Amino acid sequence: MYLSSLKLKNFRSFGSASHEIKFNKGLTVLVGENDSGKSAILDAIRIVLGTTDFNWYRINASDFYNEDSSLEIEISCKFTDLSPIETSAFLEYLTYEDDDSKRKIPSLYLHWNCRYMQSFKPPRPVSSMTTGKNGDGSVLSPESREMLRVTYLRALRDAYSDMQSGRNSRLSQVVQNVPAISEGEDDLKEGVELKDLSLVGIFNLSNKLLADYPALKTVKDQMTGILKNQMLLDGDNLATRFEVTGSDTADMKKLTTLLEKLDLTIDKDTTSLKGVPGLGTSNIMSMACELLLRRNSQEACQLLLIEEPEAHIHAQRQMKLVKSLQNEAEVNSQQIILTTHSPLLASAVKLENIILIKNGNAYPLSKSETSLKEDDYIFLERYLDATKANLFFARNVMIVEGPGEALLLPTLSRLLGRDFVDFGVSLVDVRSTGLRRYSKIFQRKDKDNPKYSADWLKVNVACVTDRDIMPNCAPSICLDKRLKDDKTNWPEEENRKWRVESDFDDTQKAIHLNDIEGKANGQNVKTFVSDKWTLEYDLAYHGLNNVAMKNSLIKAIVKTTYAQVNWISKTTEISTALDARASIEEKASCFYSFFAKGNTSKAEFSQQLALELETDFSGKEELKDILPPYLVNAILGSVAKFPKRV
Repeated sequence: MYLSSLKLKNFRSFGSASHEIKFNKGLTVLVGENDSGKSAILDAIRIVLGTTDFNWYRINASDFYNEDSSLEIEISCKFTDLSPIETSAFLEYLTYEDDDSKRKIPSLYLHWNCRYMQSFKPPRPVSSMTTGKNGDGSVLSPESREMLRVTYLRALRDAYSDMQSGRNSRLSQVVQNVPAISEGEDDLKEGVELKDLSLVGIFNLSNKLLADYPALKTVKDQMTGILKNQMLLDGDNLATRFEVTGSDTADMKKLTTLLEKLDLTIDKDTTSLKGVPGLGTSNIMSMACELLLRRNSQEACQLLLIEEPEAHIHAQRQMKLVKSLQNEAEVNSQQIILTTHSPLLASAVKLENIILIKNGNAYPLSKSETSLKEDDYIFLERYLDATKANLFFARNVMIVEGPGEALLLPTLSRLLGRDFVDFGVSLVDVRSTGLRRYSKIFQRKDKDNPKYSADWLKVNVACVTDRDIMPNCAPSICLDKRLKDDKTNWPEEENRKWRVESDFDDTQKAIHLNDIEGKANGQNVKTFVSDKWTLEYDLAYHGLNNVAMKNSLIKAIVKTTYAQVNWISKTTEISTALDARASIEEKASCFYSFFAKGNTSKAEFSQQLALELETDFSGKEELKDILPPYLVNAILGSVAKFPKRV
C-alpha cells in the first residue's frame, strides 16, 4: 500500500478550499521557494500517521490558516494498492471503489480534524480521526495506527547523534528491526560455539564473565569479610555477590540494552577518512540506516519522509544520493517523499516525480497533469540540468534561446529597476532548442481556457525569441559580399535558407508571428518576439540613433572583435562606416555583419555590452526608450506583477 493522496484545508499556507496533493507510488520530490508549503505537507502526513521515533507534534495557533484558530483544520490521507495481507489487517476500515474496469478496489481513508477549543482555559487544540471515504467510518484501533507510522527525517537534524550509542538511540531502533538480529543460541552450552550465540546469548555470556571475573570475586570476598568482621553482630550471616544489571530482565530488554551500546562510524582502516565523520557523511549514513529500517519493516506503511536531504552534502554526492533514493523506491517498493531546495537534486530526478509547490498550491509535473508530451519528458530529463532546474524555485521565469540574451538581460533588468535577483527571476538559456518544451512545464493540461485561470501555475514565464525575418537589405550587407542590392544574384526563394520582409505580405507576417508565439504561449506563459530580426540587430536598430547607445554598441564590438589595436581609431572607423549608410535598416544590418560573417562572438559581445551599459547608463531612465521594445516588455511586463522581495 502507498499514500496516493493528501487533502489539506485550513492548515498553514493551505486555505479554506480543499487542496489535494497526489503522490507517486515510488519517489515524490516537493520543490518550491521558502514558505510555499513543502514542510506543511510533510508535517500534515506525520500528524495523521505518527512517526517511528514516536515524536509528538503539538498543534499551535500558527498551524491554522492565517493563524485564525476559529477555523477547523482538516487533513485526509488516502492509501491505495493494498496487498491481501494489508486488506485483511485494515478490513473493517476500508472503502471499496470502482476502478476503470468497474472492479471493487479497497482504499483506506483517514480523516483528521482539529479545532482550537476556546472554552478551555487556557485554550487548546482538540483533534479526532475517523476512517471511510466521507469520514463516517470506524475509529482506528491503536494496533492499526501503529502499523501506519512513518519514518521522518527532519531538516538539518543532528544525524551524527542519531548514529551514536545511548538510551533509545535511533541506531538501536533501526538495528532491532533487522530480521536476523535475534537468531542464535541464548546460552553457551555444550556443543555451542561463540559464533552461534544470539545477541541475547552474547549479553548473558558477557554478564556471566563479568560476574565471575577473578578481580571482582576478590573484591566481593573482601567486602564480605569487612561486613562480617567489623560491622555485623555475632551470629549475623550475610554474604555479598556482584550481579550485573539487567540479568533478570526479558530477552527484548537485554537486546535493547546491548544495541544501545553501539555506535555506527567509519572504518578508518579501510577508508581514507581520518577523524570523526563530517556532517554530510553522517547525514548519508543516517539515511542509509533509515532505508534499511523501512526495507526490513513488517509494518503496512513503508513511507519515508525526508526534509532537505542535501543538507551538508556536496554537489556530486547530492546527485548520487537522489539517484540511489529513486532506485530504492523503484526496486524495493519503497515510497519516499522528500522536500528540497537543491537544483542539483531537482535536475537529477525524473521530471514526473516532481511536485511544484507554489503559494499553498501543489502542481504535479506528472504526465497526466502538464501540457508536456511524452517526448518532452525524454528531452527535458536529458537537458534539464542544475543551471536550468532553478526554475522550480523561481517567482518568475525568463526563457531565452541563446547566450547573448542570457548574459545581457540580467544587466538590463537591473538598469530598468527589475533586478532579476531581487524579484526572484530564474533565467534559463535553452541554447536554441526546447523553448516550447521548457515553457510547457508551467502549463496545466487542458486548462488554456481563461475559466480555468484559478488552476494555472502562479509563475509568470516570459519566452524571448527571434523573429527570424530578415530586413530586405540584410542579405547583401550581412551574408555575402557578392550579392547585389537589386537582388539579381539572389538564389531562388526555394533554394535559400533565409526569408526577408518582402517575402511576406501583412497577413503572412501575422501568421508567422502567431506561429512563433503559439509554440509556447498559454496560461501564464507569454512569448516576446523580437521586433525586427535578432537581438543584436534590434539593439542596433533601436539604439544607433542615440549617441550614448551608439557609443556603447560600437565600444562593445571593438573590444570584442579586435585585439592589440588602437580602439579609439577603430571606433571612429566603425562609426563612420555606419554613418555612411542611408537608412536605419542598413545601419543595423552593417552593424550585424560583424556577427553574420563570424568576426564577433555574440556571447562575448553581450558580456562586453553589459559592462558598457553599466558604465554609461547606470541611473539613467533614457535607456528604456532606446532598447528594443520586446526586451523592455519582457522584463517589465513579466516581472512587475510580483512585489519586490525585501
